[in-house]
Amino acid sequence: MPLQPKTLFILGGSGYIGTQLLHLATQPPHNFTTIRALSRTAASDAHLTAHHATPIRGDLGAHATITRESRAADAVICLATAYTFGQTAPYDTHGGPEDRAALDAIAAGLAGSNKPLALASGTLLYAPHPAGRETDETSPVDPHPINTRAETDAYVLALGARHGFRALSVRLAPFVYGRGGSGLGRFMRQASVTGSLVTVGGGGKCTTTVHVDDAAGLFLLAVGRGAAGETFNASAETRVTYAEIFGALAEVLGVEVVDFSEAEARERLGEMVARFLSTENRASGDKARRVLGWVPSGPGVLEDIREGSYKVLAEELKGGN
Repeated sequence: MPLQPKTLFILGGSGYIGTQLLHLATQPPHNFTTIRALSRTAASDAHLTAHHATPIRGDLGAHATITRESRAADAVICLATAYTFGQTAPYDTHGGPEDRAALDAIAAGLAGSNKPLALASGTLLYAPHPAGRETDETSPVDPHPINTRAETDAYVLALGARHGFRALSVRLAPFVYGRGGSGLGRFMRQASVTGSLVTVGGGGKCTTTVHVDDAAGLFLLAVGRGAAGETFNASAETRVTYAEIFGALAEVLGVEVVDFSEAEARERLGEMVARFLSTENRASGDKARRVLGWVPSGPGVLEDIREGSYKVLAEELKGGN
């Protein structure tokens, strides 16, 4: 029996996670037949087209376009944000208003439809357990968050309840990795120039990790199976430390690891990066496994560094020196 036509609209489809979404969305059990994605540039147009998606020219400020595309879609996934990691201006005034206006535009298109919208968020916005145990989706917002994007989580869930569509939030692990990309790749490229990687305060705190393919799959399961108002942590591992991650990166690159105190890190790296590298984060992914049937299957982060995509990247970087 032929598949029924089903359209997915993605904001952020040409990015790191979005690219894997494009690949997975047409496969079982998701079976989208048409993918349309917001695109800001000719390069993004070409990237989306190469991955069998239809580029729709516009950015987060193209509200009429976003409303039209959302109305025509069977599901919407928003990976995009106007916020730039490391920016000194607060999210409340630089990024937050733009993000919420774009969500309003999506809501206008989805109103009364009960169709799903999954929004990307982050587990790092929520407080670590005081005893070092795993946290879950009910854990409180960090009283001193790395930024205030958690407010946008609450905003989108309220929008869905108010306007009659299925709003969901997917909280990404701080370390989304795989295919030689994302933050790990950026740290490696920088270290290939400087000759060192950095840990903060000994690097002994644990962080949360997830392979990019598994993260993309969770967004698709969320829009396919998730109930209105639900939140899911995209978390595969919660026991890996910063020291283990950066030690493995140093090993494959052949560089040293330099440890900074938190004060030194703030001075040399900036407040945002220092916080990112020194915050305990052990967000459990059990709910997504239990409720959505999510099964993370990508290689673990240390395996991918030592034997997988980051080993390949390390050889490329060393060959270029």
